Amino acid sequence: MKKFILSFMLFLPLLNIAQEREKLDKESGYFSLGVRSTASAFSDDGAYGFGYGGQFRIRVLNRVNTDWYMDYITTDISGIARRVDWHIGWSVLTYPFNYEMLSGKVTPYLLAGHCFDYTKVSKNNSDFYLDKFSSAVQAGVGAHYNVNDRMDISLTTQYMMHLGYNVKAEVFEFDNKKDVLIEKQAVRGVEGHLLINMSLNVRLFDMWDQHRKKKQS
Repeated sequence: MKKFILSFMLFLPLLNIAQEREKLDKESGYFSLGVRSTASAFSDDGAYGFGYGGQFRIRVLNRVNTDWYMDYITTDISGIARRVDWHIGWSVLTYPFNYEMLSGKVTPYLLAGHCFDYTKVSKNNSDFYLDKFSSAVQAGVGAHYNVNDRMDISLTTQYMMHLGYNVKAEVFEFDNKKDVLIEKQAVRGVEGHLLINMSLNVRLFDMWDQHRKKKQS
């Protein structure tokens, strides 16, 4: 069942590719560059993380876009520990409704993808920490608000499901003092966290421009 869920999350956005393989219009081929802020909610240790990052997009088809991103997220754990997450990955965005970037309009999308992540959880005022390298898959929904035909503000909500091992921090009280237990655990079932991203993106150039000119000539 878990393998089915992973396959569905990764390949659902690609269903439109076969339908539009031969189509090129003014929306496909654009390279965009952006900055983003990230909030991580319902993480395994029960805390909330905040961070920032960058991304670029390559619009491969009318209804299919791709995000290539990096996030740096820090989480304070009850003032006694700290979690740091690095995410480097990609997502495929598919537009089930309107897909044109029209000024003042909203363009909704579905997304799914994969990332590599590094996590480090350390205890404050101590040299002790645990870390891990692993990967994750994510899926969610979002929308672009098109400020104009070259700039958009995007809001995305997605669930990231970790694969392999995860580092967990559990806060407890002993003798009326808070302490934290940091341990590495194998991921069982659907474990992860909810990510909310907001980004500002600018279209820089059309990668298909020369190809279009050749077809028109």
